[in-house]
Amino acid sequence: MKVNMENLKNILSNKLNFLMILVAGIFCFQVFSLFSKGEETQKVDYIKKEIILLKDEIKAIYESEKALDKKIDTFNTRIQRIHEVVKINNVKIENLKKYEKNQIDKFKSYDARMWEKYFAERYANKASSRTNTAK
Repeated sequence: MKVNMENLKNILSNKLNFLMILVAGIFCFQVFSLFSKGEETQKVDYIKKEIILLKDEIKAIYESEKALDKKIDTFNTRIQRIHEVVKINNVKIENLKKYEKNQIDKFKSYDARMWEKYFAERYANKASSRTNTAK
């Protein structure tokens, strides 16, 4: 019977060791799970904060984009006004060129009598302006 008791002790001792190892393993797993969940929640919180920061940055970018769009619109209206003024000036230049060409063509067609008349009127105007300023 001694053999049986020793065998029983060994078996119980082995089972007790097995249960102790099993309990220690479950305890280690629980501790690991507890700490790893904490890290996961910290990671999730960090990611949430990063998402909020990114959303704020995106909003700031959209606001600056709207401000730039307004500036672009004002520049476009200014450019349009300048373009209109340039267009008006170009029309004036074209009219002046036409007038100049007509005057040149008119002078080219003058004969001797017309030139004599032109210079007589011109000098008469100068002479009258000199007498008016001398008075």
